[in-house]
Amino acid sequence: MQDFVAKHQLTFVNIKDNDGLIFSQFDVAYQPAWVFIQQDGTFKTNLGAMDEVTLTEMLNQLGES
Repeated sequence: MQDFVAKHQLTFVNIKDNDGLIFSQFDVAYQPAWVFIQQDGTFKTNLGAMDEVTLTEMLNQLGES
């Protein structure tokens, strides 16, 4: 996983969750997955790869709530 992060120069947080405790809290069944956590603790989980357009839309939606 860390090789993938380095290869693609990802700058956002990536979690290695060997025992699955964190993933289960956020309904992550497989990778890749994105979890968007708002300041009030609510979250939205998106399973699967996400292109730049979709990521931008998700971030804009979070900014509106």
